[in-house]
Amino acid sequence: MAFELLKRRLVARDIQTLEELFNRFRETVYKSAYFVTHDHMLAEDVVQNTFLKAYDKIEQLKDPSRVESWLIRIVVNQARDELRRRRRQAWSPEEDVHLPASREELPEFQVVAREEHAVISAAIDGLAAEYQDVILLKYQLEMTTKRIAETLNIPEGTVKTRLRKARAVLESVLRESGFAEPEPEGGEPGVR
Repeated sequence: MAFELLKRRLVARDIQTLEELFNRFRETVYKSAYFVTHDHMLAEDVVQNTFLKAYDKIEQLKDPSRVESWLIRIVVNQARDELRRRRRQAWSPEEDVHLPASREELPEFQVVAREEHAVISAAIDGLAAEYQDVILLKYQLEMTTKRIAETLNIPEGTVKTRLRKARAVLESVLRESGFAEPEPEGGEPGVR
């Protein structure tokens, strides 16, 4: 469906067109939500809210050919808002997710993989939003630097700079956590 027609039909409040939009971009929107939330159920909720918000705010879409980029910006903002809202609420131990009773129940490589994933996730969460965005688009959604620049509406050189800085921070965290080899003199660091 041509993007102009899609926008016109959504502005006319055609529910079937919303369903088409959902089916076409759901996977990309879900991956973006999950990247920010690290929670499958929360990501699903954020996806639903994203498409409802897009439906309500379709008039704000300036360039219909960039609908995917527009949806990604909405979902990332929705996910961050939801995480902030949840952090403000008190948690109760009953809602906490529990891992198996002991680490001995898991094969060693799974334990190491989980620890490494936790370190990487924490490191990404600690990055400024502008760096999180480029990491999400590059590694989770596998976009080119040119497409990231278009999505974020920034120069491609800025995307490359942000990616380089974000990777340097992540590599440093991995080295400090013992998941990457120390940086050899005059060479590139190696990740285990």
